[in-house]
Amino acid sequence: MTKKKVWRFIILACIIVPIAVFITKVDFVVVFQELQKIGPRFLVILLITFIAYLLGTVGWWVCLGKERRCVSLLQLFGIRQVGETVGLYNPSSIVGGDVLKNELLKPYRITGSVASESIVVSRVTAVLSQLLLLIISLLWLSLTASNVLPLLWRYGLFVLIALLLAIKGVFFYFLYQQRGIGRTVPQNMSNLWWRMRKTVRDLALQAQCFCRDNNTLFWWSYFLFFLHWLVGSMEFYVILYFLGYDILWIQGVLLDMGVILIKSVGAFIPGQLGIEELGNKVVLASIGIQGVAVWVTVSILRRARQVCWILIGIVCYIFIRKSDTTNVLKYGSPVR
Repeated sequence: MTKKKVWRFIILACIIVPIAVFITKVDFVVVFQELQKIGPRFLVILLITFIAYLLGTVGWWVCLGKERRCVSLLQLFGIRQVGETVGLYNPSSIVGGDVLKNELLKPYRITGSVASESIVVSRVTAVLSQLLLLIISLLWLSLTASNVLPLLWRYGLFVLIALLLAIKGVFFYFLYQQRGIGRTVPQNMSNLWWRMRKTVRDLALQAQCFCRDNNTLFWWSYFLFFLHWLVGSMEFYVILYFLGYDILWIQGVLLDMGVILIKSVGAFIPGQLGIEELGNKVVLASIGIQGVAVWVTVSILRRARQVCWILIGIVCYIFIRKSDTTNVLKYGSPVR
């Protein structure tokens, strides 16, 4: 019991400390000044992200199959928000967030294998649909800016598009191949490399089995996550529109995908402090917006939105814990 308490304290500290560091690094005076300039229109930014998060929740919800009736969409939205918040501001990135999602699902009488499978599959469909949107935006850039970009940049762009298409192709080949994944290796639980290999193999098998047995649900999840990224990318478009810049919608998509790509490099940094701001500067410069004031304002507004969703995530966690206690008292210990 003592060891359990110690581990719970360590895990809780790993979740709370990075979020606290992020909040202390935010200059709320500057944030408030920029929000005053935008005024009530900031609610439009929050509405866009809410719709995007809701689409992501539905994309995960369909992956639960028949057991999705055990948890309401609102409850799952709260669980996803808590998990994504932890994933964004914790050094373990999405791994820590997804593990927490699995834990928070336990009191809802959802089979452990179904819960973990739904998390894995929804993550796969999210990544694949994101790759598709990134490829579309890069293709648009290559067709419209081919006369502006230097020759070396054009070749690099074509290589990147080809690489992303190859990655998607390998993903889908793996998901639809009939045979199993690799050969079984002797178990050696003391070997860290073997444990990691076994975990990855088990997760890959879960995604492959789901895709084979629930192909329709897989593609529904894929479509919903595509909409999730599409709506989420409108944030850039709306912010720049409020600041007086008339850009194309597809440029907003390109900006958002570019920032996500840059942020993935610093995924281990809590909140991607500094990395996201650098990403904002790079992608804005790529479409000819190089003013320091615009870059700072965009970065502040996007951070302000993140702070709002952190607070919403904390509220969701409080209600989830109360709901978990009620479910355990009503139904007994969760299904494993």
